Amino acid sequence: MKVNVFFLILAVVIAPGCAATEEEAWNPWCDFRGYCRLKLSVQVQSKPDGAQVYLGEELMGVTPCTVVVEAAPVITGQKQIITSPVDGSRHYFIRDSSYRGQTSYTIWVAKDGYEPLSHTIVMEEMFPAEALLHDKLYEKSVTMIFELEERRSPPP
Repeated sequence: MKVNVFFLILAVVIAPGCAATEEEAWNPWCDFRGYCRLKLSVQVQSKPDGAQVYLGEELMGVTPCTVVVEAAPVITGQKQIITSPVDGSRHYFIRDSSYRGQTSYTIWVAKDGYEPLSHTIVMEEMFPAEALLHDKLYEKSVTMIFELEERRSPPP
């Protein structure tokens, strides 16, 4: 009888210590849906320099120049919130996050005597959704270099 009581007391003393470790693993996953904010700074260069840069049909400047594009796509997924037992800060684990829809921008480069070139940027491809939370701003910078070819025939 005394042996059984000892093990019962030992189990009660040890269990709370183990429960703290297990508690983190058992926090529920919560669904989330919201907007994240994406901001992309595109350094546009051309060879040769001096080409006009357009975002869609709007003139943005002459190469080299920087074009900033922003999007606020809907993102959904699941998150798990773990609160640190040391300082109370929160850590998030994300899974199954994805975008709903796509936001694209076309950058055109044109210079007299050269064939115009364009490139379409899909914001959601520049910022993979796997690690993104809603209600946050994510920023990135990229460089695009357009190598212009001389026009072979006169413009129409």
